[in-house]
This record gives sequence, C-alpha cells and structure tokens, in this order.
Amino acid sequence: MPRTRRSEVHAQIVGERIRAARREVGLTQRELAGRLEVSQPVVAALESGRANPTIGQLAAVAEALQMGFDVEFEVLPATRRAGEIIAP
Repeated sequence: MPRTRRSEVHAQIVGERIRAARREVGLTQRELAGRLEVSQPVVAALESGRANPTIGQLAAVAEALQMGFDVEFEVLPATRRAGEIIAP
C-alpha cells in the first residue's frame, strides 16, 4: 500500500509510542538499535515517524524492549477527492 497522509499520522503515533517505551525501560536509541541489530538512524526513523514499520518489526521492537506496548489509532476525518461527495 502506498504511504498516505493517514499512514504518515499513524507512523508518527507509533513512533511516539516506541520512543516512550524505550525511555521507560531506560535505553538509548543506540542501545535499542543494538538489540534490534540495526543502526541508530533506523531507530531514529522509527521514532520520528519517517519509517512505516511492519507488524514483524513492531514485534521485534517489543521483544527488544522486553515489554508489550499498545498503540491506539485516532479516527481521522475523511479526505475529499475531486468530485467526490462524502455522506454525513
């Protein structure tokens, strides 16, 4: 699926939750990256919402943090396309 405005917002929500969980367990980005066997910029991209992680990658993050984390997605308003009518 292509990246959309909605997926960008949701990637930011997920990133914020990853950052909060990492800080809660007292790890640096570099330490989390080491546990994930990726570079620190990969973790920075996840936390900033620049990356759109897969379910498998999120599971790896949870395992690396040795904790589960919940993410809630807000219902975003519908985006109109040219000529489209959105019912109330």
